[in-house]
Amino acid sequence: MNNLEQYKTYLQNIQRSLCYYNYLRPLFNFLEKANIDFFAISKDQLAQYSADKKYSENAFNNLIKACRDYCRYKQVTIHPAFEIKLIKPPTRVIEYLTLEEIEKSIRYISTYNGSLNSDKIAVLLYFMFYTGVRKSEILNLKRTSFDMEKCLVKIYEEKTKQEKIIPFPHKLKTKLEKFFYSEEENENAFNISLAQIDYLFRNLMRKYLGKNVKPHLTRHGAGRYLQRQGVPATVVQKMFGHKSILTTLRYIEPDQKMIEETYREKIG
Repeated sequence: MNNLEQYKTYLQNIQRSLCYYNYLRPLFNFLEKANIDFFAISKDQLAQYSADKKYSENAFNNLIKACRDYCRYKQVTIHPAFEIKLIKPPTRVIEYLTLEEIEKSIRYISTYNGSLNSDKIAVLLYFMFYTGVRKSEILNLKRTSFDMEKCLVKIYEEKTKQEKIIPFPHKLKTKLEKFFYSEEENENAFNISLAQIDYLFRNLMRKYLGKNVKPHLTRHGAGRYLQRQGVPATVVQKMFGHKSILTTLRYIEPDQKMIEETYREKIG
């Protein structure tokens, strides 16, 4: 067993991801063909290898981190990977759906699409937007989880394997009761499959809104909507099940439109 495979076994034994191993394996193949020892590689050679691979900023950073981790595994403290600075990736703009876009989509689907129950789609989209639930949580949701009197719903978080109880708007109660009365529960509370959810967002809503639309964008939109309504970030954090408030702050980070509107409202 060569040194890299021993490193792989080491990662598996301590139950760590093989991400670093997967970055090192092609590097080691390259070094073997070029007859270069890993611990004798120069900064320029490492940078050129990354450029030839056309690595993105994140991929380049992972390569350098993998080299550093392998060095620590071999108890080596001097290596070009420790001298190379990681690249700060450009800030990614968080995309989201607005309540207006949700309502426009509902009107469009009600008018032009006959393949899906429009009442079901309307109440589903409103529920996802006002609560910020993930599509996986929708698929696991049962009607017995709803407390209609208090307008609360118990959600099982697939990601954290925990339950949480979150509110939904009183104005949504009647719509939910009407839909539940009209259709017996089968697969889940909304009787909808993963394929149908993806079709709804990636096909129907994308066609109408003219942009790429994913179910998770309702969650991003919910975070921003709750913030605009004055809900504290810590409350949004608990509703969304985020372990770190920093994750929540990324969801509700003000965009340019929000900055301008807030400034005009407060300052003039």
